[in-house]
Amino acid sequence: MGKAFSAVGDVASGLISTVRDHRENSYEDKRRRSRESLRKELGRPPRRRKKKKNPFHLLLFPVICVYYEVLLRIFGGTGFFHALGYPVWFALGFGLLLAGLTSLLRRKTNRRATIVILFLLALFYTVECMIHESFQMYMTWKQIFTGTKDVMTGYSSDLIKAILGGIPKIILFFWPWVLYVAKGKRKLPARRMHPTFVGLLAVVSIVMGFAGNLVAAHAGNRDTYGSAYEFDTATSVFGLLTSTKLDMKYALFGNRAASTFTTANVEPETEVAAETGEAVEGQPAAVAQMEYGDNAMDLNFIALAGSESNDKVKDLDTYASTLTPSKKNAYTGLFKGKNLILICAEAYSDAFIDPTLTPTLYRLTHNGFYFSDYYQPTWGGSTSTGEFSFVFGLAPQDGIESILETKSNNNYFTMGNQLQRLNYWSCAYHNGTYNYYDRNLTHTNLGYDNFLAQGNGLEDICGRYPTDTIMFDKTMDVYMDQQPFSIYYMTVSGHAPYNDENSPYIKKYMDQVKSFFGDKYKKTTLNYICYQMELESALTRMVEKLEEKGIANDTVIALTADHYPYGLRKSHSWGNAENYVEDLYGHPDALDWDRDENGLIIWSGCLENEYKNMAVEVSTPVYSLDILPTLSNLFGLEYDSRLLVGRDVFSDQDPLVFWNNYSWVTERGKYNAKEKVYTPNGGYTEDEAYVEQINAIVKNKILFSDEVINTDYYAKLFGADDTGN
Repeated sequence: MGKAFSAVGDVASGLISTVRDHRENSYEDKRRRSRESLRKELGRPPRRRKKKKNPFHLLLFPVICVYYEVLLRIFGGTGFFHALGYPVWFALGFGLLLAGLTSLLRRKTNRRATIVILFLLALFYTVECMIHESFQMYMTWKQIFTGTKDVMTGYSSDLIKAILGGIPKIILFFWPWVLYVAKGKRKLPARRMHPTFVGLLAVVSIVMGFAGNLVAAHAGNRDTYGSAYEFDTATSVFGLLTSTKLDMKYALFGNRAASTFTTANVEPETEVAAETGEAVEGQPAAVAQMEYGDNAMDLNFIALAGSESNDKVKDLDTYASTLTPSKKNAYTGLFKGKNLILICAEAYSDAFIDPTLTPTLYRLTHNGFYFSDYYQPTWGGSTSTGEFSFVFGLAPQDGIESILETKSNNNYFTMGNQLQRLNYWSCAYHNGTYNYYDRNLTHTNLGYDNFLAQGNGLEDICGRYPTDTIMFDKTMDVYMDQQPFSIYYMTVSGHAPYNDENSPYIKKYMDQVKSFFGDKYKKTTLNYICYQMELESALTRMVEKLEEKGIANDTVIALTADHYPYGLRKSHSWGNAENYVEDLYGHPDALDWDRDENGLIIWSGCLENEYKNMAVEVSTPVYSLDILPTLSNLFGLEYDSRLLVGRDVFSDQDPLVFWNNYSWVTERGKYNAKEKVYTPNGGYTEDEAYVEQINAIVKNKILFSDEVINTDYYAKLFGADDTGN
């Protein structure tokens, strides 16, 4: 009986438990069905089951940043393994910081922010890649924004061609963004992370950045990171993210490491034996004579520094007081009172000139002063930086269109201003658009009463968009009777690209060029020479008119390039691209001095006649910064050689050519600042003290150039511009 009751109890208990479970399950089921019915009635999709959190979305930005830096190095020809650790390390740290910041946002906002950031990164790297493709250098955003307007308006067709030609690269930069937009929501869903975890990511990113900065600032590339910072070189070494960060940092807070002059024993010993009058090899003996006096003005820099309250100006005064002025010489005043025509020739190179094909270029190059070791450095920009170096005798500022920075300054020592103070008739001409590079704001302040180009008056003289020949011919009729005259030309006929078979220059000159050179050059190189044949034609007409007028002996022509023909140089994207600069030069152009070797003309009819014995070869290194002091001395002008960065090539100063990436060339050797390699010339040996000495001089000259512009230093010394411009 007991067992029976026990069995019944167990059955009852089981039934009760079953009923209770059924009721609970039914309740939960009803609740679930009720929630689903409600969502359905509201038109909402069924609730999805929660997926496990996917941490890989945090790696998206680090991986993408590293990918972009590596891709840029490949396209830029930097060398895959050259200092690769820097860009990878900094990219990982920056990527983690972006991942942490976006993870603070709600899921939808996070995804939208990620899409925007990925797009901006792709655009950022694509633009810099295209800039490097066109100019063979990376540019700061300030430079890019300054030039974008001009490129869009003046060379829109060339821009379109560049974009179409760069489509494969554009695809490689943008495919991560496209893939994330299409698949990221499912494959890498954005997550909102706990603030503590985000804080940890931020700490890791900051520590990585600090460690990277510490190594970069104290290792072998410390100068590139600090005292010798230059955007293009820094991008090649540290990566685009880091160079942009440094550019912003130095723009906002200054570069303390590069803002102090080194004043202790930085001037090299002169190589002229002052007591005996013995000349440096390659220069005429007359320049060694010491009785001519100094090219210096009555300026007491020590007294000026003592009374100056502005620290930057005080530093300039103090630095100038440590310099020794150059000596006047037998060439001082050789061109006194003569007319002057300055020509900045677009993308000119003397590599192709020949007495048969280009008799005028050859004549002006070899029958005047012949400069057999001349350079027009690439100053980290394009035409306007080359113009600046030619006209100002100062190094252009890195990452800035320096000539635009001087539009309101007292540009006291330009040849235009020096001759304008002597009441020369003056005008500047350009056969391109008048406001390209804002020349309408700058060129009258270079010392010219008028600046005429397309859109503000040149078309009234020469017609619409004249060639160099037409511009020279027609404008000379305006000023040849206005002696003495001071004229400046910026030509345009040599402008890239050189692949337009409909170009009038190719149609006009190709038969002549091809019959002369035969198979020596490739087609694109021959096209470039056709463009430069227009300069030959223009100069031929200029000399003819001067001689017809009888004033060739009383007129000086000074001509150089704005930059080497970078339109011939293609990116080494995959190691097999054509490099037509090497085709033109006949040798590699990877090093600064190989790429930027060029030609300088300083000619006057008098050097073929009464002063023929003075028409000598200058075989020492010369560059565009030397043109202004050399002309100032030749014209017998009152100037202070301590206030110009270049040298009078006929003076007792040692030759020095430098680039704003801090590489340099002297008579003793060449220094590659990027690789930190010094190569002595024959007869000289390795000399660490000499390299350190020249490095200090170069840093001082670059800093001096920058601060002269920034402080309007010449206005501090000489007051407001008294020419009325």
